[in-house]
Amino acid sequence: MEEEEEAIGFLDKVLEDEDVFLLEECELGTPTSPGSGSPFLVAVKVEAGKGLEMRKLVLSGFLASEEIYINQLEALLLPMKPLKATATTSQPVLTIQQIETIFYKIQDIYEIHKEFYDNLCPKVQQWDSQVTMGHLFQKLASQLGVYKAFVDNYKVALETAEKCSQSNNQFQKISEELKVKGPKDSKDSHTSVTMEALLYKPIDRVTRSTLVLHDLLKHTPVDHPDYPLLQDALRISQNFLSSINEDIDPRRTAVTTPKGETRQLVKDGFLVEMSESSRKLRHVFLFTDVLLCAKLKKTSAGKHQQYDCKWYIPLADLVFPSPEESEASPQVHPFPDHELEDMKMKISALKSEIQKEATNKGQSRAIERLKKKMFENEFLLLLNSPTIPFRIHNRNGKSYLFLLSSDYERSEWREAIQKLQKKDLQAFVLSSVELQVLTGSCFKLRTVHNIPVTSNKDDDESPGLYGFLHVIVHSAKGFKQSANLYCTLEVDSFGYFVSKAKTRVFRDTTEPKWDEEFEIELEGSQSLRILCYEKCYDKTKVNKDNNEIVDKIMGKGQIQVRSQGETWRAVGQVI
Repeated sequence: MEEEEEAIGFLDKVLEDEDVFLLEECELGTPTSPGSGSPFLVAVKVEAGKGLEMRKLVLSGFLASEEIYINQLEALLLPMKPLKATATTSQPVLTIQQIETIFYKIQDIYEIHKEFYDNLCPKVQQWDSQVTMGHLFQKLASQLGVYKAFVDNYKVALETAEKCSQSNNQFQKISEELKVKGPKDSKDSHTSVTMEALLYKPIDRVTRSTLVLHDLLKHTPVDHPDYPLLQDALRISQNFLSSINEDIDPRRTAVTTPKGETRQLVKDGFLVEMSESSRKLRHVFLFTDVLLCAKLKKTSAGKHQQYDCKWYIPLADLVFPSPEESEASPQVHPFPDHELEDMKMKISALKSEIQKEATNKGQSRAIERLKKKMFENEFLLLLNSPTIPFRIHNRNGKSYLFLLSSDYERSEWREAIQKLQKKDLQAFVLSSVELQVLTGSCFKLRTVHNIPVTSNKDDDESPGLYGFLHVIVHSAKGFKQSANLYCTLEVDSFGYFVSKAKTRVFRDTTEPKWDEEFEIELEGSQSLRILCYEKCYDKTKVNKDNNEIVDKIMGKGQIQVRSQGETWRAVGQVI
C-alpha cells in the first residue's frame, strides 16, 4: 500500500509540474530583447553544460533502478516455468489458464526492458556530451501498449492470485516469498518480496519512467538532438498515465464524505444540456449515490481548472419519466442539416491546411491558429448536432433534458444509473460545504479529460479512417419471445458517435434474418456500434420530445475496426 501511495504521489507531481516545465522551456528559448542576444546565448551555453552533467547523473540513477526492476521481473517469472510444467501433470498447482492470467504480459515487459537496459548501459558508461539516447526512450514509450494490456488484466491477475493462494497451500508459500536478486554492487544477494507487491511494479515503473523523462528534459538543451525525442516520449507517457490512472487505483475515483463514507465515481462524460432554451456543454459525473452536472470554470493561465456545479440529484430521487408521463419539452430547434454539413466541410478543409503546413514545416503559430479555428468549428458541431433526448427527473419536482447524438450512449447512462438504484439508497441534501468538496474532487477524479473532438487528439493517436465501410447485417438469435426486431448502426464521426444506417423491421420472430448491406461514410472513424431494437406499435407510447415511438433496446455491441493497408477489415465478426 505504501508503494501505491508513493507511486500516486509521483504521478501527481508529474502532472502538476507539467505547466511549470512548459513555462521554463518558453523562458529559456526566447530572448527578452534583440539587444540581449549575446549574453542570452552565453547563458544558455553555460546552463547547457551544467545540464549535460545533470543528464548523466539522472541517467545513472535511472539505469541503477532499471537493473532492480529487471531483477524484480525475473523473480516474478521464476516460478512461472515450474508452475507450467506441473499444470499438465495429475497434481497441478495451478491450471494453465490461471498461470496465464496471473503472469499476463510479464514476459513481454521483461524483454522490452532488458533490451532497453542493454542499449542504454554502454551509452551511460561511455558518456560524453554527444551521446544520444532519446530514441531509446521514444521506443520504450511506443511500447506502452503492452502495459495497457497488463493494466487491463491487473485486477483479474490479483484476484486470481489471491483465490489460488487461499485454495492451494503450495502456491501460497510461493507467492508470499519470491526471491529478488540484488544489484551487482549490493551486499545483499537476495530480498524476499510478495507476488502481490511484484505485480504492482510495472505500474509503478511507468510512473517513475515518466518522472525521469521530465527531469531529463529539464537538463537537455532545446537544440540537442535528443530534445524532441524525449519531449515526444514524455507526452506519450503522460497521456498513457492519465488514461490508466483510474484503472490501477480505485481510490483515485472516490471521494470521502464528511460522514466517512466512500462516494465512488462510476461514470463521467460530456453531454449537451438544454438550459433556458439554449444548448450548453456540461460535464456530467455519476457517483454511487448522486448525479452531478457541472460546468468547467474559466480560469486565468497558471491556475488549476475547477468545476462549477450547476445542479445535482441524489439517485434515490432520480426517476426516468415514461413517454406518456413526461411533460412536453421546451422547444428544441434542430440545427439545419446544410449548416452542419458546412461545418464538416470547414473542419475537413482546416485539417488539410494543418497537414500541409506541418509537411512544409510551416510556422508553429500559423499551425496553432488553424488548430484553434478547427477546435471552434468542431465545438460548434458537437454542441449543435445532438438530437436524441435523454430526460431525467427529480421526484421533488425539477426535470432536466440532455441531447445526445448516440442512442447507445443514452442507454449506457440509463443502465449505469439503474444498476446503482438497485442498492438501498437514501435521499439526502448536500450542505454547501459538502457540495463544494464533491465538486472540487471532480477535476481530479474525472476519467474523461477532453471534450470529444478530433482536434483534442494527440499526434500519436490514430486519426481514424476516411472513406466508405461496407457492412452486412446478417441475423440475430437468443431471443426468448417473438418480437418485431430491427438494427441500427453507429460510427464515430468527428469525435462522437452518430447513427448511420437502419435495417428493415423483421416481424414476429425470435431469429430475425435481415441480410442487408450498407455503405457507411467514415469521417475519422475507429469504431462501429450496432443496436438491436424491438419495434413498438403502441400509439400511446409516444416520446413527446421528438414525436417518435420509443422502441426498446434488446441488445448492443461495439467493434473496433482497424485498417490493413487501405482496406477496413471486420470480416465475419459476431457481436
